[in-house]
Parts: sequence; C-alpha cells; structure tokens
Amino acid sequence: MIKKEVVFFPKPILDSPEITVDLVGLTKLVNDVRYYFIFANSQGTRADCYMHKFGHFTRTTCYGCSENTNHNILCITEIDGNLSANWSLNRLNNFVIILYEPSDLCDYGTILKNENDINSFVCFIMLSKWLSYVKNTKQTKNWSDFKLTKYIASYVLILLNALVMIFDLKILKATLLRLTLFQYMLDVAKNYVWVIENLMQKNNVSSKIKVINYLISCIWDAIIGIFCIYFFNTIFESSNNFFSYTSSISYQVIMALQSTLQWLMGSPAGLKLNDPLNSLLGTCFLFLVNLWWSFLVICRPFLEFTFQVYMFIGKFGLSFQIAILEDVLAIVSLHVYWIYVYAAWLYKLQWKSLMILAKLFVGRSCTPQPGRSIPYTTQQLYVGTISFAILLFLLPTTLIYYIVFVVLRILLVMTKGVLIRLRYALQVLPIYTSLIWFFKPNSAAGIIKLNIASKSDLSNTVVLDATLVADSWWATVNHYIPESIKRPLTVSWMTLLERVCTGKLLYPI
Repeated sequence: MIKKEVVFFPKPILDSPEITVDLVGLTKLVNDVRYYFIFANSQGTRADCYMHKFGHFTRTTCYGCSENTNHNILCITEIDGNLSANWSLNRLNNFVIILYEPSDLCDYGTILKNENDINSFVCFIMLSKWLSYVKNTKQTKNWSDFKLTKYIASYVLILLNALVMIFDLKILKATLLRLTLFQYMLDVAKNYVWVIENLMQKNNVSSKIKVINYLISCIWDAIIGIFCIYFFNTIFESSNNFFSYTSSISYQVIMALQSTLQWLMGSPAGLKLNDPLNSLLGTCFLFLVNLWWSFLVICRPFLEFTFQVYMFIGKFGLSFQIAILEDVLAIVSLHVYWIYVYAAWLYKLQWKSLMILAKLFVGRSCTPQPGRSIPYTTQQLYVGTISFAILLFLLPTTLIYYIVFVVLRILLVMTKGVLIRLRYALQVLPIYTSLIWFFKPNSAAGIIKLNIASKSDLSNTVVLDATLVADSWWATVNHYIPESIKRPLTVSWMTLLERVCTGKLLYPI
C-alpha cells in the first residue's frame, strides 16, 4: 500500500512561459513511498527510452482530467502561485512536491559520506544519478572520444601497468622497494593509472574534480621542485662542494656520537654503572660507529654517482626530493638504528626476564593442569633469586644506553613522519578544490535543506523547496582527495609510549 507520493518538480518548468507542459520522467517505489522524478530538458537524449509521460502541468484550472477515462494521469496545477497535485479531479491524494534546481543536484549523490546519509537521502541519490546521466548524454564529445587520444592513452596505460607489474615482483619488493624513492615512484605510477582511467571514462563531476586537483598538485609540485633545485645549485656550485659539506657534517655527527658513548662509558650524570657491562656496551657501539664511518668513506664514489641520479629524479618535483631526503636520512642514521636495535633488544630481554622471575616472590608455581599448583624447589628459588638480583643490578646500565638511543630514534622517527606528511600534502594540494569551494559552492554541498514553500489543506499537497548548503572548506578538501593516494597512518601516542616502555622497536609513523 502506497502511503505517500513524492514529486520532484524542476524549477525551470515554473519559469517557462508555456501554460501547459507535459511531465516526463520516471517513477520509483521505495518503502511504500512512490517517487516521481520529473526532468525538464531530456528531449533528444538516450535517456528518453527510459522515461515516459505520466501527467501534465498547467497554470489554469484543468478540466481535461475529469473527461479523461484514464485516471492514472498526474495533474499539477499552479493557481495564484500555489502548486497542487492530484491524480484527477475526482481523486485526491497526499502529495509532497519538492522543487529542485537540476544544475545544483546533478552531482549531489557523490557528496554523501556514510550509510545514514544514504538511507535518509536515497531519493536524492536516484535523482542525482539520472540528472547526471541526462547531462552526460547531452554533452558533446570530450577529449577521450577522439581516436588518437584514445590510442595514446591506451598505450600509456599499458606501459604504466607493465611498470607497476614489474615493481610488484618479489625480488624488487625485497630490494629496491625498500627505498622510499622507488616506493614513491611506484605509488605515482599507480596514481597516473588512476588518472588515465578516470579521464577515459565518463565519470561524475566529483571524480573529474579529483583528477584535476591531483594534476594541478603535480604541476605545482614540479614547479616548487625546480625552484628548489635551482636554489640548491646556486648554493653548491658542484657536487664536490656538496659532498665536502655533507662529509664535514657527517664527521661532526660521528664525533658527537663518539663523545656521547665515551660519556656513557664513564659516570653519566654522576651515576655509578656496572663497569664490565658498561665497558662492553660502549666498546661494541663505538665499533659500530667507526665501522659505519669507514663504510661511508670507502663508498664515496658510488654515493656520488647515486647522488647524480637522485638529483635528476628530484627535478620531477619537491615530493621526489623529500623521498630522496628520507632515504638519505635513513642511510646516514643507520649506525644509530643498529645501536638502538641492540639496546632495545637487551632492555626487552632483561625486562621480560625480570617480569618472569618476579613470580618467584608469589611462592608457588603454576602447572599446566588447571586449578593445581606446586611449590618451587629450593634449587629453583636459589637460581631464580640470584638471576633476578643480577638482572636487576644490570638493568640501570642497560637502561641508560636504551634511554639515550631511544630518544635519538624517536627524533628520527618523528622527522621522517613529518617528511611523509609533507610529501602527502604536496600530492593533495587543495588548489582547485579551494577554487571550487569559493566560486562554485554547489559542487561542494554537503547538506540538502528542505524549506516549506506552501501548504494547501484543500488539495492535501505540501510544497518543499530543496536548496543545497555548502559544506565546510576542510570537509570539501577531504572529500576530493583521490582514493589512490595513501593517507598517512594516524599516530597513536599511547601505543607509541607503550612500545617505548616495553622495548619494542619503533617504526616511521
């Protein structure tokens, strides 16, 4: 049983000078509510085969409906500015007429964000899809309709897909894709595949805006990158000057790290550490630092060649330069990472051992059988107590080294996290979307507002005016971010603190 009938009436029909206009559109029955979607200018489109005439609109009192034997004719009249709807003069129904602007609702269906919106505005989604379909069938050919551009785009798409497949090989994933630059190049290739596929298809306005915004972001990224390269070349006239400068900085960093380790091998902050363990840890860590410095000196010719290659790739944009900087930061701080891994492993081992041995003070040992326990033997208590005391007195020495290098690791991880988010921001620069939000707010609308235009008790008809309310700038920017671009992970500070306290390794965030 139909409880209510809702008519979507386009405003251009009200503005037309004609006295009588045929109502052409579609009807849908959803949850005991019948919707009538009326379209203003659908003639001459492929959508005509899906539509049919189910009534008429007149500005005078209609006498033809009473004489018509077919009572399934919708009659909408406008008398003295008041709209009313009925099936015939002899049959009154409860109608809701929603006045809408076709140009505003053409792409509304893509703005919805969650299932609650979809359930509440399912009728507007259907209307939006049909308005978009009618608009696309009336549009002239775009660039993807020409054979030459189709062939070129198809060949480029094949090359990009082949490149993505090559990079997805397990060998490359275990070698080159460990570097941030090559991983970023793979992501860019996937983004270009997404761009070409969207341009070749006649998608909705929202997808086109995402593509245009991404392309403009790439152009600005390249412009900023070229400017940075030019600024870099003005400071360093040649690569030798740059390597001399970086070598001096690396040497100072190495010397600072060596002095820190020598300070820890003494009495840091007046603390009395365990001399044998302190000497062992300090000597091993100094060996790692010296070994890494010797490796950098020996591999300098290879690093110079790699630097030239990276400088060429860096001309493609500032985001590529940031990816290069991430790799450089990871390479020059590799010795710090080694020391941090060893210190974290030793601290975690001591911490877990102390937690296990602390159960000795309970006095009983649990067995695999549920509900049963047996006391510890004298030998178990003796060995466990001695081990607990040894680990407890060695813990401050290990903890000092762990605290120093976990702080350095946190600084490096946070630096890389900032670089990752800066690289992401360069890919989604909201230049075009900001212009859309400012000059064309209907495309950035997030809410449909229904205002009561008129209500007639005689005809049981309620007339509502549908208007779009523009969403906030931030919501608009988030909506037009391409799905192919990976978003940085959300930082959980509690999880980070828990990993630091338990000795688990920290990774870039």
